[in-house]
Amino acid sequence: MLAEVASAHGGSADVALKMLEAAFKMGADGIKFQLFRSDLLVIHRHPGRKDFDQIELTGKEWKKILKAAKASGLAVLVEAFDAPSLDMAAEAGADGYKVHTTDMENPDFIRLVGAVGKPVFFATGGVPDEAIHEALDLVGAAPVGLLHGFQTFPTPIEEIRFGDLARWKERFRVPIGFLDHTDGGSSFALVAPALAVAHGADLVEKHFTLDRSEKGFDYQSSLNPEDFYRMVELLRQAEAARGDGTAVLSDGAKRYHRLMSRSVVAAKLIPRGEVLTAPMLAFKRTDIRFEPGYAPRESHRVIGRRAARPIQADETIREEMLE
Repeated sequence: MLAEVASAHGGSADVALKMLEAAFKMGADGIKFQLFRSDLLVIHRHPGRKDFDQIELTGKEWKKILKAAKASGLAVLVEAFDAPSLDMAAEAGADGYKVHTTDMENPDFIRLVGAVGKPVFFATGGVPDEAIHEALDLVGAAPVGLLHGFQTFPTPIEEIRFGDLARWKERFRVPIGFLDHTDGGSSFALVAPALAVAHGADLVEKHFTLDRSEKGFDYQSSLNPEDFYRMVELLRQAEAARGDGTAVLSDGAKRYHRLMSRSVVAAKLIPRGEVLTAPMLAFKRTDIRFEPGYAPRESHRVIGRRAARPIQADETIREEMLE
């Protein structure tokens, strides 16, 4: 479970550090930051330039944040939007990188990310299949995964398409994650990651904020820490419920099966030497303190054989009772 900070720090390094602490307490496995430089991301006259300038953190601030993140025990992923930011994250020892959908058709940058040699996750919402295949080739030998999810804030439920997780895993043969941008104020936001896991997601990324009521940057799809914690609990349960590998019957299931299963028993007194026929048999639950006898599907192993001794009504028929 990856806790996504994005721009929810609002340009404050102190808030970013508080979010790091919250991510640990919320039960996340990792935390992801977005690193960028406004002058390398948008033109000077871009209508959102003032917002980007406001939320941009200095290199000194990022070094402090990334150092603390590496010391937290959480996996640290970085979504870098330019080469200097990528270099800074690599110097800090980030554990992996995410390539934003808007850079999925930027081959030179994809090569740079792949050259770092750490796991790379490609965001694929709205990206053409040919661009995804090209990115997988460009990244080189770096471990790679794809992240399914549309970058609308919030994403309408009908656009989530959980079924694509399994289809993509089959098509691309790489780990598939889920970018959860469902409405952070909805009840569905608590269960969407668990549903993604149930559909085969290997990783889930979810935005969070310290106080959703403030309606700060990136709040639309964000959860408050308390809700994030509840969401992680549901996700862990979904992980346990999904199961991995070969199915193994649990002790509880075995006990239940023994308690409820039927065995072949005598429907009436069967004298010694009598040839057993179907009307002489019944299928009933037996005393669990003793080993079960033949299952009903094995009645053919009993029919046509002689009783080696008298068999009482309701007595479980066993091999040693037959000739």
